[in-house]
Amino acid sequence: MQKTAHPWIAAPFVRLVIPFCAGVLTAPHAAQIGLQTGGIILLILLGTATGLHIMIKKQVQSAPSLFGTCLYLLLFCMGLLLALQQDQRRQPHWFGHQAKDILLLVAQPEALPSLGAKSARFTMQVKSQVLKNGQLHFASGKFLLYTPLNQAASLQPGYLYLLPAKRLKALISPGNPGSFDFAAFNRKKNIFHQLYLDSSQLIEYPPFTTNSIIHWRTKAKLAALNAMDKTIQQPYNQLAKALLIGYREELDDDLLNTYSQTGVIHVIAVSGMHLGLIFLLLQKVLVFPETRFPAFKWIKFLLVICLTWFFAAITGSAGSIIRAATMFSFILFAKLIRKPVVILQSISLTAFLLLLLNPYWIWDTGFLLSFAALISIVLYQPKIAALAEPAHPLLKLIWELIAVTLAAQVLTLPLCIAFFHQAPVYFLPANLVAVPLSSCALIGALILWISQLIGISLPLIGLLTSCLLSWMNQGIAHISQLPGAVVEEINWTIPQVLSAYLILFLFSGWLKKPSFRLLCFGLVACLLFVALEASRQYRQQKQEVLLIYHLPGKSITTVISGRKSYFYLNRYSPASHPALQSGLRYFGCEESSYSTQTVFNWQHQLVGVPANQQELGAILALRPTYLVLTKQVNSLQPLLISPKKSPFVLLDGSIPEKRANTWSGLLQASGIGVHNTWQNGAFCQPSRP
Repeated sequence: MQKTAHPWIAAPFVRLVIPFCAGVLTAPHAAQIGLQTGGIILLILLGTATGLHIMIKKQVQSAPSLFGTCLYLLLFCMGLLLALQQDQRRQPHWFGHQAKDILLLVAQPEALPSLGAKSARFTMQVKSQVLKNGQLHFASGKFLLYTPLNQAASLQPGYLYLLPAKRLKALISPGNPGSFDFAAFNRKKNIFHQLYLDSSQLIEYPPFTTNSIIHWRTKAKLAALNAMDKTIQQPYNQLAKALLIGYREELDDDLLNTYSQTGVIHVIAVSGMHLGLIFLLLQKVLVFPETRFPAFKWIKFLLVICLTWFFAAITGSAGSIIRAATMFSFILFAKLIRKPVVILQSISLTAFLLLLLNPYWIWDTGFLLSFAALISIVLYQPKIAALAEPAHPLLKLIWELIAVTLAAQVLTLPLCIAFFHQAPVYFLPANLVAVPLSSCALIGALILWISQLIGISLPLIGLLTSCLLSWMNQGIAHISQLPGAVVEEINWTIPQVLSAYLILFLFSGWLKKPSFRLLCFGLVACLLFVALEASRQYRQQKQEVLLIYHLPGKSITTVISGRKSYFYLNRYSPASHPALQSGLRYFGCEESSYSTQTVFNWQHQLVGVPANQQELGAILALRPTYLVLTKQVNSLQPLLISPKKSPFVLLDGSIPEKRANTWSGLLQASGIGVHNTWQNGAFCQPSRP
């Protein structure tokens, strides 16, 4: 009996993509490396690898191992240099180099806007810039444009617009511990600036300047959205839009949380599962006499590939969708030329090619979860499916779905904990409900979309699709209400996530081929995970932190002492805020207390938070180490004329940004230390031993 080759051997490209990914991940920590220096190192490694390859042919004994090491270093450097080169800030024509001197920007929206409570957010692609001296220059880069919500239709993707750049400003990280960092998220997408405008302030360029590809893609997307509005009952039309093309702007936040907490958010975020279903449908629907006329094989191949990539483009070309489209293209082409397909080899090759195209996808949550789920299914689904062999076709289908669901969780769970700090408990019954219903609803939505394009009305299909979506919502809602439906507030560190993967791989290897060595290594990895958790808890018990959150228009001062938090409130303090909850999770706080004190001691240092202008002078007389200024204070005069030693001043987010920046400049000019949260993010000062 022929043995199955180990994945490491059967898919050698896996070994090559790992050092390449390591180089990409290293790029943010190697910004000081110049591209010229890196290029020289790359050429040296390339020459060395070539020389070693020649030595291998001459059968030099040590050459193979040296060649392998050199090749890994070469791939590492390739990933590093590619990621550095893709950084817009290194491009000579990036508009951000002259942001303060720009009068006007010529830019176009890339896609339909993201809709918020009060504003619409567009991602704009810069084409050129007009400086304040009147010079027109070619420019590149992206920025975020915010317009009032009722003016979202004023900009159309693909059209060029002339925009005043007076209010253009850099994206600043709020720095609130444990909170989602919107600025860092956008930096991974090469976006570093934002602009707030009213539609009356922009000028549309003539139609002949339109990007026809973006415009055509947007029209197709709008056609799909309109088809769902016309054929599916409210509010299920909103869910149908998310299911069909990933448009979630109209979905209720509570519904999104319900799907997230039950582990089925993937069914309403267009993913490889949706594209796989469409791919299989195309394979079944497009029937040609391929046996009699072999040329039809190529016609079918081209049609399937074109329609698959068309759907990928309509959905916004997210990393997970591009991954699925690329893999399906490889598999179909291999089938066409009658070549065997090694799935892990295809996965690693797809990852390599996509990261060559856009190395920043390696930080995309959907991209990582998509690859993790696929690898997990490939490695673990056959083993789980083999545990039982139901005879009845329906039971067999259900068991296969169970096996796929359990397998997908193995490698995605650590990532879900790292990104979302929660773990769904009833993911299995939730997927058994959501996957079949969403698959049928997706087919119905596709039929309705096509029927609307050709002018045919199918009300019965629309009613059936609405019922399917209603049943799915009800089922998921019932599961989410079960006791202990989700384990929340899990705060793993990156070393813990890596050690969790190490445990999974070691014990998976041990289960496949029992070995005392693998068992010992697995137990050591478990001890490492426990030690990391114990170390984290010990640090939390000993922590002493003074924290000033950056919350625009709001103010709150916090002291973290061990696992307790002390909130010092004023008239601008919020009753609750997601950043506060994230901070409590980040520091592992189990108790909280609240006070309206304006003066308190922290680690033998006096902290003052004046409640009004009159109290500022009295607090200054106490010579505080830290002085927190909020919107309750309207003048710096007592501080500037004080003859005594000045405190370190903290300007929080309740102060209007323009005033805070002015005060910051005045304090710095007077030699007074200052931290402006509008410019520097939250103030998080741990105690010094």
